[in-house]
Amino acid sequence: MKKLLFFVLTAALMFGCKKEDNGTTCPVSGAILPTSSAENPIPAGSAVTIQGSGFTENSEIWLRALTKATGDVQATVTGHTSTSITFTAPTTVSGEQSIILKQDGGEWPLGKMYFTAAPDILPKKIVKSVLTDDEGTYTANYSYDDAGRLTRIQTSSTGDSYYDGSKIEYLQDKIKISYDDGNDEYSQAEFRVENGRAINCTVEEEGSKWETKEYTYSDNGYLTGFVFSLTEEGITDTYTGELTIGKDGCLEKYSIVEKEIEDGGYFGTYTVDLTPNTSVPNNLNLDLIGSNYLFGDIIDDLAILDAYLLGIGGTRSKYLPKQLTLTDADGESFTVKYEYESAGEYISKIGIDYGNGNHATLELFYEE
Repeated sequence: MKKLLFFVLTAALMFGCKKEDNGTTCPVSGAILPTSSAENPIPAGSAVTIQGSGFTENSEIWLRALTKATGDVQATVTGHTSTSITFTAPTTVSGEQSIILKQDGGEWPLGKMYFTAAPDILPKKIVKSVLTDDEGTYTANYSYDDAGRLTRIQTSSTGDSYYDGSKIEYLQDKIKISYDDGNDEYSQAEFRVENGRAINCTVEEEGSKWETKEYTYSDNGYLTGFVFSLTEEGITDTYTGELTIGKDGCLEKYSIVEKEIEDGGYFGTYTVDLTPNTSVPNNLNLDLIGSNYLFGDIIDDLAILDAYLLGIGGTRSKYLPKQLTLTDADGESFTVKYEYESAGEYISKIGIDYGNGNHATLELFYEE
């Protein structure tokens, strides 16, 4: 399948800021908008940055539909400098939109962009999840900011007094994750984000450095491939990853390939085949495909799971899995099965069957 490197999507187009109808000169010069198209629209909720000279704290960005007579929609501005302005792509618009700058009592068109409307995500947020297996109980508490973005995950275990935490910070073109043990920070991950999608991720921990780059997305926004490297003691191993999306818009296969498999290496070459459960939509506020508790150590790549969990891993898989089968480099495999229970529209419990009599239960709790 033909792949399209993400950097093609982020090539910029420059538009001249036109005069207002009354002839007033636009206060922003050299406006540069991110490239988008009907095939590669900007996802709803994404951070979008326009470059230019002359933005102020009073600058507003509005979207005006070109295909139907509806009112203008104001975008939420999340940051600005004199040479750029960043806003969140509204969740209520789709298709081709004229980007309107409103400033100092006037308005000027800056250019055109394409957007996708937000998926039908249920409004209540997950505030806690509890995984129970034969070894103990593992609890995760989730916190959010006023914009509804995930800002903190605190996890603990009753089995071995384990504690871990993740602090998430949203910068203009980055998302930074700091991991701690309740007292001290022990590692960091940093995503570079353009138009709501991850384009690079670096993780540093105890002298090791992981770097994920060359994220590849399909024409309709699904993450389909990436390249990542691991550097330890001056030696760098490079791996490639591929993801297959089925016709129903679901993640069907995830594979990691290493050219040479080292004895005792954790990764090697392995493939995860997923069967979607078409009666269980992936429509919670957090994408559960990014949950460590759902996949355990089966998919152990933070740059992929965290991208999904934070909503920067491209278009969501439409449904959650019914089962998955992992096949390792030696051809050995095992299957994990999932059963879902719901309270109304919301998933309340997920039964996880690892085979050989091993089970776990993941319970989800929501805000009031």
